[in-house]
Amino acid sequence: MKTIMVLAIFLCAVVACTGPIYVAKTESEGIRTVYQDPELSDLSQRYQPVLKEIYGRYQTAGVDVYPNGIGFTSVLDQERKKHHYLLVQVRPRDIMFGEVQTKPHDRFVEVYKHHFEKNLRLMKAGDLRDGMDGLAFGVYWPVRDLSQCNTYGGFIEYTIIYFHRSDFIDLAARNITLSEAVENAEVVTSLDRKPAAQVKITETE
Repeated sequence: MKTIMVLAIFLCAVVACTGPIYVAKTESEGIRTVYQDPELSDLSQRYQPVLKEIYGRYQTAGVDVYPNGIGFTSVLDQERKKHHYLLVQVRPRDIMFGEVQTKPHDRFVEVYKHHFEKNLRLMKAGDLRDGMDGLAFGVYWPVRDLSQCNTYGGFIEYTIIYFHRSDFIDLAARNITLSEAVENAEVVTSLDRKPAAQVKITETE
């Protein structure tokens, strides 16, 4: 009987420490190639060298890419006009939170203040080519039950900032600050397993 109990406890521990880690392990896993929108598909085909260069840049810097995290996405403005944005979503290795030890809002603030800009700085103004109206840059991070495992399991949270083309170019040239660029951007975040929602970042964050 004792053997069965020990085995059961061991299996529970293994299950708690397993699961997807949401990291692209190869270039083909990191670069999105399949699109419903033919315009995005055309951009993807035209700018494959650019996407591969971005993927390689982050790999060289030791920053993981979210699966299918590099590619293109569409954004509708208030007049329902469609714009095409370069999409880059990263999953930095140095971000991890305990679910019990932290609150969703605090995790959001920590990532925005201490992790967002340093990962965004790997992007260059020249990455935005003809046909790209802006940059959608996202940071993903895990939230785990540290009583079970600090390596796997838990769930993923993220924040994506949709920068207008001119604002990102000015930001990359260090003509404006991240806070100034975000003033004109849309910010979408998903926290605590909840659906993504648009938020407004203020200096008090």
